[in-house]
Amino acid sequence: MSPGQSVQNELLVLRCREGDAAALDELLHRWQEPLWRHAMRLTGADDAAWDVLQESFVAIARQIGKLENESAFGAWAYRIVGHKARDWLRRHVRRRERESRYAEQTRLDEANEVPPAAGNVREALGKLAEADRTLLALRFQDGFSMDELAQMLGVPAGTVKSRLHFAKQRLRALMEKET
Repeated sequence: MSPGQSVQNELLVLRCREGDAAALDELLHRWQEPLWRHAMRLTGADDAAWDVLQESFVAIARQIGKLENESAFGAWAYRIVGHKARDWLRRHVRRRERESRYAEQTRLDEANEVPPAAGNVREALGKLAEADRTLLALRFQDGFSMDELAQMLGVPAGTVKSRLHFAKQRLRALMEKET
């Protein structure tokens, strides 16, 4: 970077600290390409680099008032991009691990033989209305409490209890009809 560009960047940082939005736009525009390249090197993916850059720009905009040394903007911005890229990579790795565990569990569930009674329950569940299926799954598969269900559905706990009661009755009636 030439000395003239450095001085211009420092002046833009000073104006940003005074609340000049146009100066912030200009500063981010000047640094967009080098910061994106840095994000790209760190994440290895075009879309990820743009996500990281966007998160970084938000952080820069929020924190630029705290930057004491105007000439340190470049290093400071690169450091922010580095932190945001590491955060993105951590989230991405965790998501892949969760997806992998889910796929493995699904494969194991499908590989296990389904007892006949469970097959009847699944058939009967398939015939229930979507609202009943969802409520029963949230309660008995996902293990949510009545209060949690009430909060999710935006209804009183008593309403959840009665809906569950009637959903179980409809399920029982369908299962009895099957046998």
